[in-house]
Amino acid sequence: MTEQPTVGRIVHFYTTDTSKHFNGQGAGPYPAIVLQTFGDKYINLKVLHWGGDYDEGSVSHLDDMPNNYRYWVWPSRA
Repeated sequence: MTEQPTVGRIVHFYTTDTSKHFNGQGAGPYPAIVLQTFGDKYINLKVLHWGGDYDEGSVSHLDDMPNNYRYWVWPSRA
């Protein structure tokens, strides 16, 4: 991972569990706000989607858990 996330930053959240997701986005990306960090391994997120939001806890970065069913990444820069 290149940069450590901090509370309040925006990241992109991906998941293979699409049961909570709406509007055809499938696996993502979903914008998410960092709510809490746990060292350099996990973060808690408030995931935003069309029609609402929900919490995801102990989410790892893609580089730390490449086979995970849910992960976060930094958004690309325009």
